[in-house]
Amino acid sequence: MDEAFCLNISQEWKMPVRVGIASASTIAKHGSSYFNHYLDTIEHQGWDSLWFSDRIVGQSWTLDPLVGMTVAISKTKRLKVGTGILLMSMRSPVTSARALSTLDQVSNGRIAAVGVGVGQEAPLEYDAMGVKKHERGRRLDDAIQLMRLLWSEEVTQYQSEFQKIDGSSVHPKPLNKNLPIWIGGRTERALQRTGELGDGWLPTQVTPEDYERSKSLIRGYAANAGRALDPDHFGIQLGVYIVENGKVPVDKVGQYLIHRRRDVSLEELNLLGTSDQIISRMREYIDAGADKFVFNLACPIEEVDSQLDLLSKSVVKQFHSV
Repeated sequence: MDEAFCLNISQEWKMPVRVGIASASTIAKHGSSYFNHYLDTIEHQGWDSLWFSDRIVGQSWTLDPLVGMTVAISKTKRLKVGTGILLMSMRSPVTSARALSTLDQVSNGRIAAVGVGVGQEAPLEYDAMGVKKHERGRRLDDAIQLMRLLWSEEVTQYQSEFQKIDGSSVHPKPLNKNLPIWIGGRTERALQRTGELGDGWLPTQVTPEDYERSKSLIRGYAANAGRALDPDHFGIQLGVYIVENGKVPVDKVGQYLIHRRRDVSLEELNLLGTSDQIISRMREYIDAGADKFVFNLACPIEEVDSQLDLLSKSVVKQFHSV
């Protein structure tokens, strides 16, 4: 890594850039011993945080995020945890608020952020949870507001279309009374929800140009609602595959990446290449307003350790040493 390039990193970026990693389905498929190995590895390599996605039913191998976060906290001493994203359009805001509050207490405040979203278009999960899909946006808005009250108020009075709390609350309260709620998604409604209700934004499938434009819209929605979001609460989830030299085997890597957009190439929506290429692309996102990164490894299980090692040494430490 060029010394002058590293120096420019420390001089140029004002907000603390942090790099976390996702618990991918590749990890979940290989049982507890490998998950424990994964936790030990990322803890000692200096990754900032571990993030869990949410699929309630279906063929996707994802650990339940609240259970996964609990295990991760119990097996590590420093690593923070977060959800990217939790399907609060289908989950109970009361039980979720209590679980997250308890976890924040027993972990001594190691919840990085609670990423939430409406979920995907497929009706399978909504049917399984007894939720009407057309209600998902209203349910998410409702959940965000109620969870905040349950975390901050000793006695909560709340009534809405979906919830009623009459003079009750949850205990223990989170160590951080204002657990940051980051909104997932890149639609116009998701941006509006972020500005009006969220504490931060955690999208995927966006280019740096998309990011800058969307962040400006979020700020506008926030200003119209009499709010201002902390500039330190803007993250992004990106697929990643690093090579020491040569070209990325895109056909192979693509099997481990989600590509929902046909207007933008797979390479433009992910971090694929050498360490210099990855850092250069990250700089574009940082210039656009992101400072928290969640990496999703785009590789088979046999390559996880080598990918973690290369990324931690040549990418992560370039930011966390600043």
